[in-house]
Amino acid sequence: MMPTRSTDGKVANKVLVFAGMNLKEIVRNPQMMLIKLGLPIMFTVIFNFMTSSMVSPGTNLNIFDFGFSGMVIYATGMTCASAAVFLANGKKNGLLERLDTMPVGRKNIFLGELLAETLFVILQILIMFGLGYGLMSAYYEDFNMVIVGFVIATVFGIQSIGLGIIFAAYAKSPEAANGFSMMYFIPALYLSGAFMPLESPMVYFFPPYWARQIFLQITVFNHTLVDPMYSSMAIGTTATQIGIPLWGGLLILIALTVGFLALGVAIFQKKTSV
Repeated sequence: MMPTRSTDGKVANKVLVFAGMNLKEIVRNPQMMLIKLGLPIMFTVIFNFMTSSMVSPGTNLNIFDFGFSGMVIYATGMTCASAAVFLANGKKNGLLERLDTMPVGRKNIFLGELLAETLFVILQILIMFGLGYGLMSAYYEDFNMVIVGFVIATVFGIQSIGLGIIFAAYAKSPEAANGFSMMYFIPALYLSGAFMPLESPMVYFFPPYWARQIFLQITVFNHTLVDPMYSSMAIGTTATQIGIPLWGGLLILIALTVGFLALGVAIFQKKTSV
């Protein structure tokens, strides 16, 4: 019997090809590198300079110790912009139409996009951790919980890819896709309380809240997944328990991630069908 090449192997090779294309697109795009790495690093440095000497009321920690979790979520959330721009470019330059006439399948470009952006999210988190925990001495209770926080931030980054796919589906150009992403994500950061305490029920409707709050509580307060979630980062002052344990918040975060990815792929396929 003649040997045959595994179909799974072909799919994996195609996914790697598209992942490589996306990574090159990110690295070669100065504007995207500024958004994904330059701005988070700059804002973290400025935030540390302004708040590292300010002690949080009712604690022995400074404001930067509380706010660093928001900086990490901000950095990983920028993935929605790069994902949106890459796929919008695919619409504009005719790549998707060419794929529709070839035995390639759009699923490979989605998987390649997901892989490339996930790898870049991991790089972002490593850089942010080196900056915050290494150079700026951001407080954490247990290194094992920092590793869990790494996973939380990665999941949120993947969720942002799903949002980017949705924005790309409705954008008529890469510039519009980038604009849609920024118009959503920056207000969402503030309205979720990721940058400053916000005691309002509206925070629960914004995905950054769930990622940042879990990240904060497990790294700074050494809470376990059975401990209750709080309404904001102002734990010990104005924040109150919300009746959901951290594991429940984690399930919500995962559900949002899966939901946004599935919805994004479905909408994008429909909006760009030929």
